[in-house]
Amino acid sequence: METKEHNHREASLRLSDAGLGTPADGEAILSLEGMSFHAFHGCYQQERREGNDYLVDVHLGCDVRAAAASDRLEDTVDVQEVYRIVARQMELPRNLIETVASDILEEVCALEGVRRAQVRLSKCQPPLEGPCRTSSVTLSAAGKNPSGK
Repeated sequence: METKEHNHREASLRLSDAGLGTPADGEAILSLEGMSFHAFHGCYQQERREGNDYLVDVHLGCDVRAAAASDRLEDTVDVQEVYRIVARQMELPRNLIETVASDILEEVCALEGVRRAQVRLSKCQPPLEGPCRTSSVTLSAAGKNPSGK
């Protein structure tokens, strides 16, 4: 028999996997997972010439109570804008995925209503001496306009 407490515990475990942990009071985790891009980041000429496939996950801690009550996009963080930020940053070639992830994080943390954020950027099939599915970096930071929406 499933109880509300059991369901809440399972939901908390799933949110913990997202990297932001359990939401604080009045907070929800908004996530964009598996955003896929072909981009030209890397230190090697081949990476800059041919590019590579990348995956980006963004998790945002936000207060969504007003949006839940009003059912209005204006009362929450617009995930389309988050996607646009990621896409724009992925278009700018850099040497390191750490730099790309940091620039994405800085922009999403500046969005109104973001209390905290986490960005995970994964390079698929990185050019190593052996098989490797992805190399990744995960960065987290507090939002700059947390009380917004």
